[in-house]
Amino acid sequence: MRRIIIATVFISVAFSCKEDIYSTIPNSPVSYTLNLNLYPVDNQLNAGIGAYLCITQRRFETDRLGFGGLLIVSGIGEDVVNIYVYDLACPNEAGRDILVVPDNISKTGIPTAITAKCPKCGAVYNIVDGYKHGNEYYGYGIPQSGSKYYLRAYRVMKTVNSGEFVVMN
Repeated sequence: MRRIIIATVFISVAFSCKEDIYSTIPNSPVSYTLNLNLYPVDNQLNAGIGAYLCITQRRFETDRLGFGGLLIVSGIGEDVVNIYVYDLACPNEAGRDILVVPDNISKTGIPTAITAKCPKCGAVYNIVDGYKHGNEYYGYGIPQSGSKYYLRAYRVMKTVNSGEFVVMN
């Protein structure tokens, strides 16, 4: 019995000391459709790992772009195109007007980045890593330096139409 009590106390202390790792960006409506075959701008995501789009203006009246806009990235994963989407707002600053900026490393003219950086606080986030679950993609938005908070990631679902993805929360 004593061992059970000691183990319970140890586990409780271990988990209570765990640092909070989350995004401070408020939950905001997100609804956006990407079509890599229909829209030329969307098609640049086919350029490979790190190709990205920054969306701050609605294409259609029904579009919802989260808190600070959308950072859409073709990331690393098991499919040819792995789409991860993050809110552009920096989680350290948590304001609509302070947006992370992808560190463009392109030499081809198509914007390509592996990380994004906040121009105010200098925090750097990995934007190309994530995972796939069924037909859904989730980005990690892991802080690399300057922050303990993750970028707010949004769910991306493949539709039945080839090259079409829906971003939502």
